[in-house]
Amino acid sequence: MRRWLASERVGARAGWRIVVRSLGTLAIALVLVAALEGLAVLLSLMTQGGSWSAFLEPPAAALQETVSALVGGALGIGATLLGLYYATVGVIASTIYRSVPGDVRDLFIAERSGEAYLKIVILAITTSIVVLIAGVLGWAVTGLTLLGVGLLAAFAAVGLVVLTKRLFDYFDPSKLSAQLLADIARGIRDATGPRTRALSHRQTEAHYKVYGALASFRHLVDLSDHPDFRNATGSMALTRQLLNMLSYYSSWKYTIPTDSNWWERVPTYRNWLTIDHSRLEMALNTSVTYPPDLQPDYMWFENSVVRLLKRSLAVGFQAQGGANALGLMESVADLVANLTARLQIDEALAVEAAWDGVILGVATTPQVADVDAADHQVRVNQMAAAQSLVLPLTKMVLGLEYAARSILSRDLSAEVDSALSDPDALYRGNLPTTTRQMLENFSVAIGRETVIEGRRVTPRWWVDHFAARSMAEALLATEAGVLLEVERRTTDQVTQFVGLGRHDLAAVTGMASLELLSKIEAHQPTIRTAQQRLETYRNSNASVPVWPVRTPPQVDPADAHTAMLAKLAGLLPELRRVRFEPHEPDLYGQLYQFVVDGAFRAILAGDNVRGLDMYRAALLEMDTARTRVMSDLESQELRTRLIYAMEPIITAMDLAGYALLMFELDGSGIWPEVKQMWDLLLTDKPQVADLLLTAASYIDNTFAMTVGGIERSRRSIALERLFRERQIGSAQRTWDGSRWRPHASPIVSALAPEGYGVHDDLYALFIAEYLVDFLPADANLGHKANMIADQIAMFRRASGSEDKPDDQDESSGDD
Repeated sequence: MRRWLASERVGARAGWRIVVRSLGTLAIALVLVAALEGLAVLLSLMTQGGSWSAFLEPPAAALQETVSALVGGALGIGATLLGLYYATVGVIASTIYRSVPGDVRDLFIAERSGEAYLKIVILAITTSIVVLIAGVLGWAVTGLTLLGVGLLAAFAAVGLVVLTKRLFDYFDPSKLSAQLLADIARGIRDATGPRTRALSHRQTEAHYKVYGALASFRHLVDLSDHPDFRNATGSMALTRQLLNMLSYYSSWKYTIPTDSNWWERVPTYRNWLTIDHSRLEMALNTSVTYPPDLQPDYMWFENSVVRLLKRSLAVGFQAQGGANALGLMESVADLVANLTARLQIDEALAVEAAWDGVILGVATTPQVADVDAADHQVRVNQMAAAQSLVLPLTKMVLGLEYAARSILSRDLSAEVDSALSDPDALYRGNLPTTTRQMLENFSVAIGRETVIEGRRVTPRWWVDHFAARSMAEALLATEAGVLLEVERRTTDQVTQFVGLGRHDLAAVTGMASLELLSKIEAHQPTIRTAQQRLETYRNSNASVPVWPVRTPPQVDPADAHTAMLAKLAGLLPELRRVRFEPHEPDLYGQLYQFVVDGAFRAILAGDNVRGLDMYRAALLEMDTARTRVMSDLESQELRTRLIYAMEPIITAMDLAGYALLMFELDGSGIWPEVKQMWDLLLTDKPQVADLLLTAASYIDNTFAMTVGGIERSRRSIALERLFRERQIGSAQRTWDGSRWRPHASPIVSALAPEGYGVHDDLYALFIAEYLVDFLPADANLGHKANMIADQIAMFRRASGSEDKPDDQDESSGDD
């Protein structure tokens, strides 16, 4: 009997809920009919029998049967469509979604457009019923109400066609995520809102709401890898949604209190080697251990999303959506840049690692392109994938620089003082988590002392000291986090690609690394200035006067830049092409130009080992580069072809001239090794000497602004700057008995600003000092080489004279 009564009670409750919900829909239909009737009366009074009067009055008595048929037809249409809708949904849910998790099936059934359609159909049915009942009771509705019933029936019929198309989007799980995204957005708003962030129960609700939505999102990501649902569009849409989710959350994360129930609690265990004595003594005497403390996990949301991100990206590549997946590269890079700019380095590294892990697994496979993509398109996409391994880190450097500039532009003292007195100001400050947590504690303590003492006792400088100290720690931690990844993303990655035999990918990664290292070097002064700005708040009277110190840098960007160029120089032979193909990156040409520039800089800097490696690579590619230029420009006139084809030859001689000059200037350098290389070449192929002289004569007699000529001018400017720094030609002149000499070396004296002063064409020095020994005695060296040879000879003749002691003293005093 009790069981029967309990069952009846449950049934009654369920029936009552159905009745209540039905009454609500019926009430809406009654209100709609009443509103249409009232509107008809009002319009009838306003128009006074106008052309619209037929719609504003009840139909004639003779048409009432037609009206009943019309309303009955609308009712039948609504009921039929309702049945068709549920039949369609039921078939899909019981077949395609048969084996998926229940929450995903619920998302499909409760899809928003479906719910909206159901409301229209049910409203059409209930409105038709109300009109029929009104007719039975003797109330003839106006034409306007009948028009409304007809429109509802029409919307229901047409809407089923539109909805049916959307129902077949079940092959794209990303279409089902709208409700989950809305739940996550609402949860984040509850966690960050000024009215709800102080309410612990609302924070807990927000946490569980978002946690459950992310769990359901995981099912959608898994579903996108199902054979019946796998497509690149769906997985990429889910990936974009995840990236947007992280971007939205990161911009509001700083407004969440650090002790909020929004954060997941994770156990943290004690270090028994550094445990305090009282706890250790109690544990030893009682043979017990201490349970872990529960600490907020400030990364729980990001870690959850990153796991989904790795999965969705992998599915996108497996579905041959490589081009679309690589299109997300900029979005990922911008996201990590924004995270770094907010000093959220752990979050940025988590996203960057997820991207790197997926891309590295597919960079050498055809998955980076469409299944029917051409071979060259596959290679181009693989190169884009290799480049994308470095791009996020490059954007993180830019984000770090933005964070440094933000520190320089903000009044930290005023910001901190406002945060202590106004909680809303604290959560508007975009402060790092540790700084925010510290200020929360300070605010509570200062509030307590104000109540006890009647005034604030803690001095402002004390708070500023610790706030700036915390900011400095966050800035240095962010910088260290970025720099720690540099070697792994640059040198190690290039080595890995070389080991796989993918020299093209190694070159792309290496050249992207050069940009990264260049940006690190360019933006380091801003970061150091921001660090110094924070240190102005340091006060030695504070209880913890120790200030965060920058550890030795994990990477010297200038040195790493040169080392990378030297490493890449060895790839040039592997990148040779017979001619340039416009549909693929010109890796050989680009790397050749970079290596030539790197060799020049290394020679001037005295980096002999790497300078020699790069010069050797440039010399070995001299003939290959010349041949390829002739092939690339075969459709051009001969003069143009020769101008460009001579440049690799002129460049090799020009760099050799710099090697000779720096050897004379420093007394050491790579010139002996360079000379030995040229000796071997010219001894083995004597005809090359005539080719070199012919190339130089052709360039000398060509009056055109070429790229090579501009580059030689740039080198001459750098050499002139070097002479000026060493005061050669002005402050360090010596008397050789007949004239002032800028330097002890005749060659340096001839090229110094007070000598001949030709710095832009040091290939002429190479011809005058070295190549002349391999040419006939009557060979015409050219105007530039002859002028340099005459100047050098003049200084050499004068070097045999004894210096005047008095003149030396006079020279020193004059300088």
